[in-house]
Amino acid sequence: MNSANPTLLLPDVMSKVAALGPASLAAVHQFLVRLELAQLTEEIQDEAETLREAGKLEPDLIEAAIREHRKNHPYAV
Repeated sequence: MNSANPTLLLPDVMSKVAALGPASLAAVHQFLVRLELAQLTEEIQDEAETLREAGKLEPDLIEAAIREHRKNHPYAV
């Protein structure tokens, strides 16, 4: 198996997943959900740092954006 080549790795992984029982499949699914969450968290943190460095996360800008959103989308009572 060549783990450096995703094209060759994918069929091997897929065949192993297809052979799993229900409990193992659930564990793999949970692992993939956690992996996806970790990746998305990292992307959000990277983007937030970029915005912070650009001065777009200043408290006054955030408050103005919240006020504008609330003005355009008032809470229903």
